[in-house]
Amino acid sequence: MPSRATGLTGAAGEYYVAAELSRRDWLATVTIKNSPGTDVLAQRLDRQRIIAIQTKTASVGNHFRLKDKDEAPGERDNEWYVLVGLGDESQRPTFFVIPRHVVAALTYLEHRDWLWHTDRLRAPVRQGKERNASSQRTIRAAWIEGYREQWELLDESAWNAPFLADPTFLELAQRLPLPDAYPPLSPSL
Repeated sequence: MPSRATGLTGAAGEYYVAAELSRRDWLATVTIKNSPGTDVLAQRLDRQRIIAIQTKTASVGNHFRLKDKDEAPGERDNEWYVLVGLGDESQRPTFFVIPRHVVAALTYLEHRDWLWHTDRLRAPVRQGKERNASSQRTIRAAWIEGYREQWELLDESAWNAPFLADPTFLELAQRLPLPDAYPPLSPSL
């Protein structure tokens, strides 16, 4: 597959998300560029529910690149991420529908795990001195498999959505507590 310019990859993800929402009876629109924290706005016509979606798109592989700003948990229960994995042009993309606060927690915990070489999320475990901080963050598709195609989650509060990511993150949250501004990772916690 030929490589795409980064901006085109991101735009493709946004439009794929808007199309998938439209297929599911949402009125969806891609926002203008640089709209803070929202790439797609959608409204459920039958219930007047409005959601804000941030998209991240991977053109190849199973790694989604995020930044330190993605650690912000959001302030409302209608904020979501949809991570889009593009394959070749003959394949339908993969979609991971995740509450914004969960993405924030995953990026926060993953980065601290990486910084301190605990590497609970990777193998083999490496020990050593603390790494230098970076603005780069990563979420791997394997860590969020439970959120694949979970479009029905959008009908309810993001804060009430079940935690469907790798359970290692719950262990990390016990060892590396999240800041107070974060809602619980799961309504049952």
